[in-house]
Amino acid sequence: MIHKMREMAPVIMLVILVSFVGGTIFLNWGMNLSDRGSKAAVAGKINGKEVQLNYFDQLVNRERQRLQEGGKEVPPEQYRMVPQQVWEREVNKRLMKDVVGKLKIEATAEEVFSYIKRNPLPGIDTVSVFQTDGVFDTSKYEQFLNDPQNYQQYRWLQEVESYTASTIIPAQNLEALLGATAVPTPSEAGFQYEKKNRKVVFEYLKAKGTDFKVDSSNITDAMVATYYSAHRDSFKTDEQADLYYVKFPKVATDADVQFYRQELLDLKKRIEQSDLPLAEAFGEEAKIESDDETCAAQGGDLGWFARGSMVKAFDSVAFEIPVGIVSEPVKTSFGWHLIYVEAREEKDSVLKVHARHILRKISPTMETLDMLAEHADSLRSKMLDQGFVEVAKAEKGIVFDSTGLFEKGEQIPGIGYISGSGHFTFGNSDVTISERMENTDAIYLLMVKRKIDKGTLPLEAARERITALLGDSLQVAAAGAYLAKMRESLPDTMSLAAYHTVDSTIVSGVTDTVSGSQYISQIGFSSPVVAKAMSLPEGTFSDIITYKGDCYLIKTLWKSALDSLPAFESPEMMQIASQLQQQSRQQIYFQWYMHFKNKAKIQCNVNDFYMD
Repeated sequence: MIHKMREMAPVIMLVILVSFVGGTIFLNWGMNLSDRGSKAAVAGKINGKEVQLNYFDQLVNRERQRLQEGGKEVPPEQYRMVPQQVWEREVNKRLMKDVVGKLKIEATAEEVFSYIKRNPLPGIDTVSVFQTDGVFDTSKYEQFLNDPQNYQQYRWLQEVESYTASTIIPAQNLEALLGATAVPTPSEAGFQYEKKNRKVVFEYLKAKGTDFKVDSSNITDAMVATYYSAHRDSFKTDEQADLYYVKFPKVATDADVQFYRQELLDLKKRIEQSDLPLAEAFGEEAKIESDDETCAAQGGDLGWFARGSMVKAFDSVAFEIPVGIVSEPVKTSFGWHLIYVEAREEKDSVLKVHARHILRKISPTMETLDMLAEHADSLRSKMLDQGFVEVAKAEKGIVFDSTGLFEKGEQIPGIGYISGSGHFTFGNSDVTISERMENTDAIYLLMVKRKIDKGTLPLEAARERITALLGDSLQVAAAGAYLAKMRESLPDTMSLAAYHTVDSTIVSGVTDTVSGSQYISQIGFSSPVVAKAMSLPEGTFSDIITYKGDCYLIKTLWKSALDSLPAFESPEMMQIASQLQQQSRQQIYFQWYMHFKNKAKIQCNVNDFYMD
C-alpha cells in the first residue's frame, strides 16, 4: 500500500502546484540567476511583501523538474516560460490569501472532504489499490479518505487537504458570492435555446482581406501619427531590442546521409551474424537502435499492412524482398530503414506483409556540427576586426538578417529560444558581438542593432507596427469594396455557391443545415455571419459583413421557425440557464480578479533574473 501511494506522489504534487478553482487557472510564463544586481534578494513584491528569491527559485526548479518527469523532453520555449508562470501563480495565491482572510471565507471539514471525494486527483484511477478488476472503484477511494491514519501517514494527502481548505473551497465560495446576482433571465435562456435549435441554410461569397494588395504609399505620415495619438496606451512596453543575426542552419550534408547508411549496413551485418534467430536478432536491435518511437519498443514490429500503406520507397521494398531476409538500407523522407519481412500472404483477397523495421533518422553528425561551429568562430573573429554587418554581407552561404523589435522575455523573432541570448541582449555586458550560440535548429552570432527603454514606444519605433495595422485595415476595406461592387451586378436570382468559377479570388459555397452555435467551414464558430443569415428573409442578400479580417456577402435560402419556446421551468431550459449562470459567474470572477490584481502594488523582477 505504501509503495503504491508513493508512486502517486509526482502526479499528486502536479495537481497541488497548478490547481485552482473551477478549472480557472491564472497562468502566464519566463529567469537565470547569474545577473542578480541590487535586486538579488527578492523576485518581486506583492502589496509590499517580498517574495524571496531563494524561495521563488525553489518553486521554479520544482516546476521544471515536474515537466521533465518520466523522461519527457521539454521544448526549450516551455522551459523558459516557467518562471513567469510561477510568478503569476504566486501573485494569485497571495492575493487570494489576503482576500479570503479579510472576508473570513472559511471551508468546513465536510466541504473539504466532499470536494476531494468528488474530484479524485488525476492518476489515482490508475493505481491498483483503488481498482476492482482493473476499473477505478470509488468505494475503495472513499474508504481510504475515511481512514484518519492515512492523513498522518501520507504527507501528500495532508497537502491536498490543506490546499483544498485554504484555496480551492474559499475561492469557489468567493466565486459564488461574487456571482450571486448572475441569474439568467427567461429571455437570455430563450435566446440561447433559439441559437441552438433554429436552423438555417445560406450561400456565401467570401473575400479574404489578405488576398487584396494595398499600396503602402497610401499610408501617410499623418495617418500613422493620428493612429499613434489615438492608441498611445497600447504602445506601452517593456525594454525592447532589435538584433542583427547570422544563422548557420544545422542541416545534414551528403556525407551525413552516407554516414547513417553505413551505420545501417554495419547493423545489418551484426544482425545477420548474431547467434539468435534472425527475427529475434532484428527485434532486439530494433529496441535499442531504432529511432521510430512508435514501434521500437515492440522490436520494430509494424504488424500486417497492405500495399500502399507505407511511403512509396518503403512499400516497394517490403513487397519485393524475399521473406526472412534483412533488406539493404532504404531511404525515405523519414530517414534510412532496414526492413525485415516476417510473412507475406493474401488476406481477404488483398496481398499483405508482416514486417519489422529499424529507422535511423538523418541529422547533422558531430563532424558537421563541429565544422559549423568552427565556421561561426572564424567569422566572429573577422567581425570583431571588420564589423558585424560588413563581414555578414560579404560572406556567402550564410543567413544574415535582423529580428525586428521584441520585448524582454519574449521569444526572438526568426530565432525562437536560444540559451544566453537574453543576458547578451538585455544584460550589462560590454560584449558587442555574441559568442557562438545555438539551439536545435542552428548556430547563431548576434549583435544588438538598437535598444528601446521601458515605457511608451516612441512614434518612430511604433511606425512599422502601425503601418502594418493600417495596411490590414486597408486590405479589409478593399475586400469589402470589391464585394460591394460585385453585388451591384448580381441578379437577385443568381446562386452564390458557384460564383468562384466566375471569379477565382472569391471563396463561395453553401452551408449545410446549421444552427447559430455550430462551427461552419470557411466562416467559423458562432459568427455574426450566421446571426445575419438567421435575420434575413429567405431569398434576400445581406449587406457586406466584416468578420476577422474577411468580408462576406450572404443569401439566406431557408430557415426554420420556432413556434414557441419550452417553459422556462422545463429540464432543457433549466440546463441552459444553469450553463449560462456558470459562465456568467466565471466571467464575473475573472473580471473581479483582474481588477483586484491591477489595483494591487506588484513589482516583478523575474525577467531581470531569468532572461534565458
